[in-house]
Amino acid sequence: MSLHHVDWEASSGVLAYLCVDAFLRDMVGARALATAFETGLIDHLQEYGDVVWDDAIHNLGLDGRGSRLLLQMLRAHGVLDAGQDSGRICLSGAFVEALRFRDILEAKLYFANLVAPDFTQLATALLMQPDVFFTHARLFKLFSYQYAETSTPENREQTARWMRITTALTHYEAAACLQAFDFSGYRNMLDVGGNSGEFVLQICEAHPTLQASVIDLPVVCDIGMQHVADHARGDAATRIRFVKHRREQPALPRGHDLISFKSMLHDWPEEPMVGFLQRAYDALPAGGTLMIFERCDSDIGAQQIGYGQLPLMMFFRSYRQPDVYAMHLARIGFRDIEMATVPLDIPFLLMTARKWE
Repeated sequence: MSLHHVDWEASSGVLAYLCVDAFLRDMVGARALATAFETGLIDHLQEYGDVVWDDAIHNLGLDGRGSRLLLQMLRAHGVLDAGQDSGRICLSGAFVEALRFRDILEAKLYFANLVAPDFTQLATALLMQPDVFFTHARLFKLFSYQYAETSTPENREQTARWMRITTALTHYEAAACLQAFDFSGYRNMLDVGGNSGEFVLQICEAHPTLQASVIDLPVVCDIGMQHVADHARGDAATRIRFVKHRREQPALPRGHDLISFKSMLHDWPEEPMVGFLQRAYDALPAGGTLMIFERCDSDIGAQQIGYGQLPLMMFFRSYRQPDVYAMHLARIGFRDIEMATVPLDIPFLLMTARKWE
């Protein structure tokens, strides 16, 4: 087995969304940008282009003195064109490009702002006392899966909060997976912990003969069914079904020649993670394929972690080296294990293995 890197030279378009990270590097600039979204300033400038600053303040009902400071912060952050006359403003060309990916930009902003206190107040616990961090961090209160067990208005809203974030991330990560892996030889896939169905939705839209199932917690499935119904193109929605996981029925459904785990296994400690791999082996037919598409353990290199990356970085203890998955897959009985890394915001591991009997 060897780990190779995906060559994106011929398909660099799947990485274009990463331009949003330039506006998420530091906390002050990113928070000023969030305020610009919240006050309607970004929408105003998108609609009217180059505008008189005083007119924008008046039309939006903004505080004058605070708005002048906001203007300065946005210019320093590269959101506004620094070359404009002091009395007029417009969005910079780089930021206009980033707005093509507004969903992921706003999702990352929301996520970072939500859990920033975890880093500013609990950084020592994060690095030195993981049990203390786990107990007190807002991050893990956001991803409270017990709310996804029973459908109530409160549970649905709590679950929908984190699903909006994961769906935005998956929208772009799925495109990268589609470039790196050939799904055309498969007829029926099962995505375990498939969340809103965004991953299989993109795959089904790209492969019109593929059928797909998502197995997840009941409230997640309810929200996912609505997401697929609202966003599917063509007949993709008719080829996607949701299976509500029940604790008393741990076995995975059979009848799928591809079982995928996308950004799911890192949620689980070693023993239950191996349990999922074993259940996938048991559910697959001879010749069936298992896929893992997960962020993997990696070094940050010479560049400091950006503000927008803080939420993902806080899961650093959960990301595994590829050899860990490969070892367990081989022990379970999988063969033809192949590994690649996909260079996204944090490198993704793309691993496949086959069941032979």
